[in-house]
Amino acid sequence: MSADFESGTISRINVYPIKSFPGVTVSSSQVLASGTLKWDRRFALVEPNGEFVNLKRVPELHGIRADFQLDIPSVRIWTSHSVTARTFHLDNDRDSLGDYLTCLLNRQVELVENSSDGFPDDLDANGPTIVSLATLQAVTDLFPEISIEQARWRFRTNIEVEGVPAFWEDRLFASKHEQHPFRIGGVTFGGVKPCQRCAVPSRHPVTGEATQAFATIFSALRKAMLPTWTNLKRFDHYYRLATNTVLLDRGTEGVIRTGDSITLSVPVEQLPLPELQSTGS
Repeated sequence: MSADFESGTISRINVYPIKSFPGVTVSSSQVLASGTLKWDRRFALVEPNGEFVNLKRVPELHGIRADFQLDIPSVRIWTSHSVTARTFHLDNDRDSLGDYLTCLLNRQVELVENSSDGFPDDLDANGPTIVSLATLQAVTDLFPEISIEQARWRFRTNIEVEGVPAFWEDRLFASKHEQHPFRIGGVTFGGVKPCQRCAVPSRHPVTGEATQAFATIFSALRKAMLPTWTNLKRFDHYYRLATNTVLLDRGTEGVIRTGDSITLSVPVEQLPLPELQSTGS
């Protein structure tokens, strides 16, 4: 393997303050002691029975547009069918926001918060998801109707890496019970596994319209383009994109920034992983 592939550069950081809502691109992000990026999936919608209201279960969420101001913090919400928007303070207006979204979605919902852990899609690998820009470009080559920005919306990853080839992020995970170490700036993460995908990437991020045979076509591409460095044993199927991670320095907070290097490091102590769980997109 060429030494040129030992590191890349962080070119984009995305966080999703409300689970399954549009995201925010930031120039830097605090890594919380839990391993979650600050503001990523900090809020979520739940039904009275406690079940998450997410894009996988509720396609109507595709029609909701949102613009976050994290320094306030607030969110401006409108729908794809209306230019009229309403703004809600995320601390002071939660009940009003819940009532508003209940009307938009025609189902009873409540906005809940977890400021320390968030509501990550993968409860056992709750660090930022990582993908290379070249990987997203490979997706757009296969589906010309999908732009890079649309690919970002569909796959909803946290960190993009440039200066590396497509599917470079496969280098960040190893065997099933290993956490492959790598560093972003001064923060050490462990790569855990390739991220399993659901129906969400197959849908247009605004209209919700599904691309026919998306998963089948994508899986064929993924299998055909597997790099030599990919651990094939981590794939029971090929509808996987991006790498799930965990913070190795648990309990130690740090900051990552665009322009930081993401560097592979020598493997350290291998830690057993518990059975994996999921809460959806």
